Amino acid sequence: MLKRLTLTVPKYLKKFLEGEFEAQAGILHVEKWSEIGSLMNLVSRSYPFPMSVEKPSGTTVIISYYCREKSYEVPPDKIPALTKQLDEIFRRSLICEVRKVHELAGGNYGPYVRTFLERYSIEADVDVDFETMRKVYRDYLARNGRKNGKNLCVKSPVLN
Repeated sequence: MLKRLTLTVPKYLKKFLEGEFEAQAGILHVEKWSEIGSLMNLVSRSYPFPMSVEKPSGTTVIISYYCREKSYEVPPDKIPALTKQLDEIFRRSLICEVRKVHELAGGNYGPYVRTFLERYSIEADVDVDFETMRKVYRDYLARNGRKNGKNLCVKSPVLN
């Protein structure tokens, strides 16, 4: 059975998901084996009776997925967690792409972040704050710097 789920997401996330998962007519069709399909399968539960779901407002994205069980639905209390996980997928994609170029070319990583945003038609300072996107990568560098600093500071045992 083909099911649909409507999520309220930020504008930049909608553009990313539509670009990454090839939306057709504003609907993302995800397969069960894909990352989002696996998420949908994990949060779905059996509900034998219809649920009342509040109408989403603002920027929305419609996810279409296949489920054999008619009574399996995504519960309303899991929708915010699902939206947060979709945002984490966006952040991970940003970090991976910027890191790939930044490690090779070096220098300022701002243009690489801008290139990532342009690929998905995300307008900096309109759809998302550009400094926030730079901060995502800067925080990643700081986290890895601290982790690598701990690894390098380990003292080797002195042999007697």
